[in-house]
Amino acid sequence: MFALCGRVLRPSFARLGKHRHAAHLSRSKVNARLIVREATSSQTPMEELVFVDGDASSDADAVLIREAEAQRQAFIMQDTCSFLASDLKMLFEKGEVTESRYSPMIAFEDPISKYDSRDGYVFNIRLLRSLFNMAFDLHSIAVTGPQTITASWTMEMILWLMPWRPNITITGRTVYKVDPRTGIVLSHTDYWDALQRNAFLSLEGVLHVLRMFLQVQLTPAIETPKYLVLKKFKEYEIRRYEPYLVAEAPMGTGSGPASGSGFSDLAAYLFGANSAQLSMEMTTPVFTSIEPKSNSSVIMQFVMESRYSDVTTLPAPLDPRIGRKREEERYVAVIRFDGWPLDFEVVQNERLLRDLLLRDGYRPRPGYQLARYNDPSTPPMLRRNEVLIRLDDFDWPELVREPKQ
Repeated sequence: MFALCGRVLRPSFARLGKHRHAAHLSRSKVNARLIVREATSSQTPMEELVFVDGDASSDADAVLIREAEAQRQAFIMQDTCSFLASDLKMLFEKGEVTESRYSPMIAFEDPISKYDSRDGYVFNIRLLRSLFNMAFDLHSIAVTGPQTITASWTMEMILWLMPWRPNITITGRTVYKVDPRTGIVLSHTDYWDALQRNAFLSLEGVLHVLRMFLQVQLTPAIETPKYLVLKKFKEYEIRRYEPYLVAEAPMGTGSGPASGSGFSDLAAYLFGANSAQLSMEMTTPVFTSIEPKSNSSVIMQFVMESRYSDVTTLPAPLDPRIGRKREEERYVAVIRFDGWPLDFEVVQNERLLRDLLLRDGYRPRPGYQLARYNDPSTPPMLRRNEVLIRLDDFDWPELVREPKQ
């Protein structure tokens, strides 16, 4: 018979002769299922199974045992995947991990840091939490191999110590190596979407973080549409915007990409030229939609406060040219630049972004938007401007790809 975790399972496999009856094989299958059920419920390593009588009774028994062990390990990998999904939340919210599920010698590596112990692993997160306001979003996590689990994520870190509060946003994948017999996490390796070379120590990774740290464009402390960065590359990022309401006005014929035509009409509506004579709060950014063939601005939009739940709750404009609408959830690619901006800078950044998207295999939609975040008194080098291009057929979360080393 077999001993499992110090317990004896009966009925056990008996030593069979060369001509054992088919019924004995049927009982072996039943016992193999018992082994899987017992092992998965108690999380017992299969290698603790021992043959008390000293040998396997047949090749058929050996096959059944191997199949049982494979099923048990598959169960453990799925259980570990579910565990990591919940433990990641605790890691970034509290700076703690469930220590019993991580090897004391866990190997952690990302492009700019490396640790070879569980204490170092936890210290790294606690250090980041002490310096940054952190937000972590787990997009997907799945078993991707016999010993690997892969997670995709976004991590946003705002360095509150600095007056310009630099925003360091990183997206990427984590590949966990797991002992499938025990569910213990042996290693954690991060791969950043922005890098070609991810192995520690990556000069490319250091420069990528430094560029974000030194990005001094200001975002006013007023309401802005909610979005999540899904992919952060070196030159641009991909966002998912939540729905929001806008008031919009047509712009004059022949208005350039950076034209301000339409601003005064929208400002009048916002500050009282409406049916309720209500003065509403200014938000950011101001969006301008640009027609692709002529590069002419056609519509300017003000984002409405989120306290308005739908278009019917917005006061009606007195100017019939002012419209109100709901912008639905959308995926957009975004490139950022500073300055006033000028028409040629807007066109230049749109062309650059479109070329980058085509290079990376995305499908940019015709047309684009300019987003301007700052009031006229903000110095050019501190101004935040963005070009946004909507993406067609963007699937999220993306299929798991081989990470770049």
